[in-house]
Amino acid sequence: MRHKILTAVVIVLSFTSCKKFLDEKPISNLIEQTYYRNTEEVETGVIACYDGLQKVYDMEFKLTEIRADNTSGVSLEGDWGAIKFFRDAPSNFFVLDYWQRAFNTIARCNLVLKYIDNVTDPAKKKYFEGEAKFIRSLMYFNLIRLYGDVPLLTASIKFDDFEKFKRINKTEIYGQIKTDLLTSVDYCPPSWPTAQVARVTKGASQALLAKVYLTLKEYDNAKIQLAPIVGANFKGSTYQLNPSYSAIFSTATEMSKEILFAVRYKASANGEGNSFSYEYTNNGDARNVKASAAYQALFEASDIRKATTFNAVNGLCTKFLDPTAPQRDAGNDFPVIRFADALLMYAEASNELAATPTTDVLTPLNEVRARAVASQYILVGLNTKEAARAAIFKERKLEFGFENERWYDLVRMDQASTITILNAYLVNTGNPNITVPAYRLIFPIPQTEIDLSKGNLKQNPQYN
Repeated sequence: MRHKILTAVVIVLSFTSCKKFLDEKPISNLIEQTYYRNTEEVETGVIACYDGLQKVYDMEFKLTEIRADNTSGVSLEGDWGAIKFFRDAPSNFFVLDYWQRAFNTIARCNLVLKYIDNVTDPAKKKYFEGEAKFIRSLMYFNLIRLYGDVPLLTASIKFDDFEKFKRINKTEIYGQIKTDLLTSVDYCPPSWPTAQVARVTKGASQALLAKVYLTLKEYDNAKIQLAPIVGANFKGSTYQLNPSYSAIFSTATEMSKEILFAVRYKASANGEGNSFSYEYTNNGDARNVKASAAYQALFEASDIRKATTFNAVNGLCTKFLDPTAPQRDAGNDFPVIRFADALLMYAEASNELAATPTTDVLTPLNEVRARAVASQYILVGLNTKEAARAAIFKERKLEFGFENERWYDLVRMDQASTITILNAYLVNTGNPNITVPAYRLIFPIPQTEIDLSKGNLKQNPQYN
């Protein structure tokens, strides 16, 4: 059954000895009034927030990777083709599905925060609040980048409280995100025991906050959050690039020091697996979404990321393969923030703050390229802010293929550049008759949600 925007479903998860934190399984739905009475019950609500993230990231590629210019879409029809070729309507199921999954996860976070005072352990109380606010912030950050202004819900509401369904200017939502993430930075621990390694840490909170600042062009604030992560005190001991690029995505070597935050999955574990791994294969629903010829050509011959990211013969994604898993039940984690991302964000913030590129730009950029066995940049060849900016965005494109980053990078560029890139990409992939109007850089508000709101939720301009 589809979840409504504000369905406050809270899942109780059984605590069992397990390989992964999210092996803890849903066993029943709870009535709010009879739960969240103590520390242990609130913690199960926190785990339900992570369970919500599993649902969101299992399908996020349908709005991001499919839309972006890394992939070509051949013979895509229905809602798939509508997303790929910029003709999506308010009735598109993928647009609705993401919205509902994200708001359901927000509702779970709000329930945890509502009952946070029932936690009697002071340390755990801080951890739980930090985790819930991180997850809520992550969902809102994604929602406003995908849909623009959305309802801002920071407390549980009744299903018929239609006034709360109104859209709030994204500037106000960004303010809430920053406030919540600053709390998460203060409250979340630097690390967790191995059995709970999936949980939010201080470093993850700093990196997500830095990405928010970067999106808002608050480069000085972004650099402040990133400096501890890429600096000598953390680097190497807490975070570092995995020497093997392919190992980042292997089910056998997940959650290395490369990972600041990932959504965890486990195959054959009663619903804890992902489906996106299978959907990208030759038999999956997204089998016609492949690395475009132009994207493949961006990689240098020596670049080891190429073989991990896609199949050179057919262009299919090979980054998330779990060959022993059942269909749509794979165990690959989805990396949300990696150390490579922190390095490239630091390079970008440094570049935007300097008159011309410095070693603060080149050193982290070249560290990512060295792991990839790609040629190194030098200041002589990268001597303007514009040249360095282009190199950093190109590196992000190469590094994060099929990780849902490219679309978000496109929408935070200046609008004219983004539209030029997308239109050129459409021409190069055999779709010269399609041009991208500015309003399609965000998706329509789902018509189902507008109807449920009794008209309080308004559509994005030009989608009416």
